[in-house]
Amino acid sequence: MLDDGLFVRTQLDDVRPLSATFNRFVEAVARTGEFERVRYIVPVRDLRIWEVEPALGPVDESALELVPTTFFSGIGDYLLRAGWVAGRNWPLIETALAGSDLVWLRLPASNALLALAACRRHRVPYFGWLAGRAEAVARAQPRPGPLKALARVVGASYDAVSELAAVGGPMIRLDGEMFASVVTADEVEATRLRPVEARRDAPWRLVWAGRMAGEKGLPELIEACRRLREAGHQLTLVIVGDGPARARVERLLTSLPQGAVEDYGYVGDRPTYMGLLRSGDLFVHPSGAEGVPKALVEAMAAGLPIVATDAGAVADVLGHGERGRLVDPGDAAALAGAIRELMTDDAERQRLRESGLAWASDHTADAQARRLVGWLRQQFPAIGWSP
Repeated sequence: MLDDGLFVRTQLDDVRPLSATFNRFVEAVARTGEFERVRYIVPVRDLRIWEVEPALGPVDESALELVPTTFFSGIGDYLLRAGWVAGRNWPLIETALAGSDLVWLRLPASNALLALAACRRHRVPYFGWLAGRAEAVARAQPRPGPLKALARVVGASYDAVSELAAVGGPMIRLDGEMFASVVTADEVEATRLRPVEARRDAPWRLVWAGRMAGEKGLPELIEACRRLREAGHQLTLVIVGDGPARARVERLLTSLPQGAVEDYGYVGDRPTYMGLLRSGDLFVHPSGAEGVPKALVEAMAAGLPIVATDAGAVADVLGHGERGRLVDPGDAAALAGAIRELMTDDAERQRLRESGLAWASDHTADAQARRLVGWLRQQFPAIGWSP
């Protein structure tokens, strides 16, 4: 398994992800299928003595055999040191993939070209797991003209490698059925058992969760909240997440009154995170570019009605409106209108809660792992799966 997620080794000698949780899904697949320990090829560095230990739990090394590659801080850092990083990573990746029965490539990925070369050199079958187009993300991010053009070129080069992978192996292009989930059946059941409180005379709680990046549509969400408040609707914006766009987001948040925002930053503790979702009335996902956002599945598992923009596979996840309201990306007025409509429709919110919970229950990490293993058995019969 080749992944671009960034990890650190702590003083206790365990390895923890800095923010992403994809490894939890890989662990679920490793437990579901007929596999030995899955070799998990990811960038790892030592935690510096002055750094706080990541809040996310350690990798389950009984399921995943870690193969640490050279660490890099994002695409820009990788490109600046591409020759040196590739030179160090090639022997690690080639050795890890040689003799494997099957390779899983999470795309787009910085080390994907090296992995493809190793697979072809050693005649190892592989499949791609394509989360979205890097160029679309670069296009949706607010950058000055020349930097935006450069970012789009870089994104297009990543996408070209992904398409090259599709030439030699099957590709899963993530949609509303095949995607990575980290939701558990226990989390869904905990939401079902939680009584639904009648609406109280208090501000509406609109929840956003994710990575603060330029393509995530937070300016439109903040503008929608400002419009709603000006129209007399009392609301609180609950923000759960962090990322490179934090400084800009904090500046924009000053347009909302004091006390109208609860900003929790990155929350790695899973029960706390799910509790914050369950504290909301609506979940709002205003992104301009997406693959399959896990936050939507988590919101449904928390029982939240959803308003989201139609980007990437969001419409598939929301059943093209069956499990949430859809609006066009970049349209703050439409976003505010959809939020206002759900605020005033108790029956529709309850319907969305029930349909979302049912769908989340059928798309937990274990359920998605079984779907993937079933697909693998069909695509790679020569591996010799048990009956």
